[in-house]
Amino acid sequence: MKSENSSYPLEWIEKIDRQIIFSINNGLPGTVFTAIKNEERIFQKSYGNQRIYNEKELMPNPQPMKVDTIFDMASLTKIFSTTFSYMKLIDDRILSIEDKVNKYLPEFTGGDKDQITIKQVLHHNSGLPSSFHFYDPDYDPDFYSQSRERTIELLPLVPLLNKPGTVTLYSDIGFALLGIIIEKVTGMRQDEFVKKQIYQPLGLKNTGYILDSTGLVQDRFEATERCGNTRDGMVSFPNIRTKTIQGEVHDEFAYYSMGQVSGHAGLFSTADDLSVLCQLILNGGKYGAFELCSQQTVDLFLNTLNIDKTYALGFQVPTDLCHLIYGLLLPQAGHAFGHTGWVGNCFVIDFHHNSIVIILTNKKHTPVIPTAYRDRFEGDLLPVAGYGGTIQLFYGGLVSETVKN
Repeated sequence: MKSENSSYPLEWIEKIDRQIIFSINNGLPGTVFTAIKNEERIFQKSYGNQRIYNEKELMPNPQPMKVDTIFDMASLTKIFSTTFSYMKLIDDRILSIEDKVNKYLPEFTGGDKDQITIKQVLHHNSGLPSSFHFYDPDYDPDFYSQSRERTIELLPLVPLLNKPGTVTLYSDIGFALLGIIIEKVTGMRQDEFVKKQIYQPLGLKNTGYILDSTGLVQDRFEATERCGNTRDGMVSFPNIRTKTIQGEVHDEFAYYSMGQVSGHAGLFSTADDLSVLCQLILNGGKYGAFELCSQQTVDLFLNTLNIDKTYALGFQVPTDLCHLIYGLLLPQAGHAFGHTGWVGNCFVIDFHHNSIVIILTNKKHTPVIPTAYRDRFEGDLLPVAGYGGTIQLFYGGLVSETVKN
């Protein structure tokens, strides 16, 4: 194996390689790992398979993972679609982070809701709940919806769980609302806005929503859950998918209640396209001839921290509280930013080392661990699926090279 950048220690690449191979050999279906420093790709490699199951049956001929496999971004949508959109809209002075949510969504009102700002939603300090199962009538019959139009009507009515500005609670509901604001102020559905204003100008052909409707064949995509959204048969609600998911967004809220287009989930992309989007942030809002926003707006989004300094605007800030995700060696306090996606994705943008790490896995394409908590899969238990150990190996190489020099 050869490093794509000889300035990075080869022995550390071999350590990363061995750890990923160990994960594959012990049940993780597949991975694409990418590392970039000083705008040069140090290392990129695909491992294992993008699909190994037809429901619960192992395929006789699995689909190999490729470096250009298209992945479900899950909550990375919050960054590369929704947060990027706000960076552009704020830079263009179309809205402000201090604007009240009900300035754009008048139905979002009553009690503490009247004071909630866009900034608080981006910070996950809005008081909104983490999730809300519109798609399941047993969750709350008054909020049942498997129609995007109906869900958009219901979203502003979701009750608060906490007093705004007091508790950090990661919220899909908040980012879904942010997506609806994008649509209100631009007059375009979110998928069309980001396609025309961001992805097409950047020349990204494998990034967007509902890509399976654009002519891309199913085997361009990774597979996620084996038996639809049933958790291997333990979950049921109306119209639930039961076949192996491939090329459709996994997230239940996005798929059943938001027509696959939402501010919290629904985006698809590849390792190379994500590299461009991450580099754009490192470059201060620019990539080639394309400018998303000014350096000033990038600074605003990365330096405006929430009450416990765990989130900037949209981006997660690695702290001691999340070292298992990002590793102990990752620079903190204003130097590095990242995010994870539930189905198995993670990225880190590091200004201190001018580096990017992207880990894409299909860890949910494995059997469900049969416990009362049905969101744990066997693939979650493998080293690379936890991200932090692999990221720490990468930074071990950077630190050793710095000390040596």
